Amino acid sequence: MSRDRVLERGSHLYLWFICLVAGAGGILFGYDVVVVSGTTSQVTELFHFTSNQLGFFVSSVLLGCGIGSFLSGFVADAFGRKALIVMASILIFISAVWSGLAADAMQLIIARLIGGMGIGAATMVCPLYISEVAPEEHRGRLITLYQFTITIGIVVCVFVNYGIFRYAEANRASDTLPALWKWFAVDQNWRAMFTAEAVPAVLFLACTAFLPETPRWLTKRGRTEKALKVLQRINGTERAKAVEAEIQEAVRGETDVGLFDLFTPRLLRPLLLSWLICFFAEACGIAAVMYYGPAIFEKAGFVLSDALGGFSSIALVNMLATIAALRFMDTLGRRKLLLIGSAGALVAHLVIGVLFRADNEGMPIVIAINAFVAFFACAIGPVKFVFISEVFPNRIRGQAISVASIAIWLTSAGVAWLYPVMGEVIGEANIFFVFAFVLLLSIPFYLFLMPETKGRTIEELEREFLRHH
Repeated sequence: MSRDRVLERGSHLYLWFICLVAGAGGILFGYDVVVVSGTTSQVTELFHFTSNQLGFFVSSVLLGCGIGSFLSGFVADAFGRKALIVMASILIFISAVWSGLAADAMQLIIARLIGGMGIGAATMVCPLYISEVAPEEHRGRLITLYQFTITIGIVVCVFVNYGIFRYAEANRASDTLPALWKWFAVDQNWRAMFTAEAVPAVLFLACTAFLPETPRWLTKRGRTEKALKVLQRINGTERAKAVEAEIQEAVRGETDVGLFDLFTPRLLRPLLLSWLICFFAEACGIAAVMYYGPAIFEKAGFVLSDALGGFSSIALVNMLATIAALRFMDTLGRRKLLLIGSAGALVAHLVIGVLFRADNEGMPIVIAINAFVAFFACAIGPVKFVFISEVFPNRIRGQAISVASIAIWLTSAGVAWLYPVMGEVIGEANIFFVFAFVLLLSIPFYLFLMPETKGRTIEELEREFLRHH
């Protein structure tokens, strides 16, 4: 297709390409979510962690995510979405290398905090980027691409962890390997697991060269001609002019909107809705399953090697279920998906709790945990990213999303930190009953308080929320 024809009609291929590149940041998030799950047993033994110390080590990356997410909003609004994506990939690369070479527990935790800052920035800016380039009829599906790439990262990491562990087991008694390599990849193979994340970080950094800046940020900075060119390539000439005019009108109407307005009646409603959606999405226990999955399987009667292998089923189910979210996000809508996913996840948690209480070990628990992951991945997980990317004004969207995302990281960090402690205090079964209760509380919220955002432009949603106070 000629360039003139592309400008006249727009290119869905180009739209999907840049959304896939931006969404690839999810691979790093997904990888980082589960890389620690393959290291907890070895790191605990090496550094003599208590349950509380183990919880802090696992949650340290999530605390870093909270810091990175909060600060990234200011960077995204001041320097652009693309600049923040580049910065995030660099931080993740530094963390991967340093984590693998850490001399003690303190260095390891600091390295994980740095990586968390990169992950938090990527998790804020990648859905934001997609929401600002995607037409409203495809926006939900395209933002869900980010959740899908998270699942790809999880799958990749699970198999990398498992491969490294099997390599170490096969070479444990070898006398032919170089001493440094044997220490790094065999005796303390958790180091290789962390360092392997540097590879996708470098690839992601290379891909960012193909990204344009978003039209909405360019318009906000007065660079309307460049914004129009990007819009033409995505939407075609006629539609691009209409979209650009709508963006300019929204930007003109936002001149009196500042960050502190998030805490006034004018914008408090979308902020509170976003916080609650993020809280319920994380408090339902996904962090416990992803960060402690192999340990949960060990408690269910599996040895570590089988637990790591069995964890691959969670990663695959997570990825396949997210495909359903891609299919239904813009047809069923956000609210119906959340109701279906929450009801299914609630039942799954009740089953898991009953199985643990009955000392029913083995495959039934694996199946029940996979059922929870499937319901989470097809609805609860992706909707939170879609919703918070849609409901804030252009002028402060980056900062607003970073504030809203704090609920993701603080809640997830709390679950990851408290899970091993709760296991000792109330037992494995009761933890999953607590998660089920959280899901029970979320259902009336989705049913009666959450607005549907499907099929509406960002500017239309902005006008509604700004006048609804």
